[in-house]
Amino acid sequence: MAGLVEKLQKMWNPPDDEYDDYYDEEPASAGASYDDREESAAPRRTAFSSGSSSRVVNINSRAHVQVVVFRPISFGEETRAIADELNNKHTVILNLEKTQKDESRRILDFLSGVAYANDGKIKRVSTSTFIITPYNVDLSGDEVMDELEQNGVYF
Repeated sequence: MAGLVEKLQKMWNPPDDEYDDYYDEEPASAGASYDDREESAAPRRTAFSSGSSSRVVNINSRAHVQVVVFRPISFGEETRAIADELNNKHTVILNLEKTQKDESRRILDFLSGVAYANDGKIKRVSTSTFIITPYNVDLSGDEVMDELEQNGVYF
């Protein structure tokens, strides 16, 4: 029993090192301080950019948003093309009216994963029509439908 206790003590409290906590030697140069050293040539990186390279961006400006309409019939090459458009940060309107129910579910599952991977959103616009947006496009209510109709996209 005593052997078990000693093993546990050695495991939890390792033996002291034979090294001393002090140094026998003096520092190489007592005259040079830490502040006098030159900084390395590598640039210092921070989470924020420096003031010299900053630029002002108008928050209220409307960026050119490309909207692409797809009407796939089955899961396949066209679904991959839709995924490529989403990866290129384009807004996609997906019309599944002529797609069978099981194929529609498969397409929606796949494109939901693509949207999620790109921090995008998917929203039902009508019974079988969806809009999939990248992370930088915000959707809000009926204004979206009005704006799409003004730009020539009709359902």
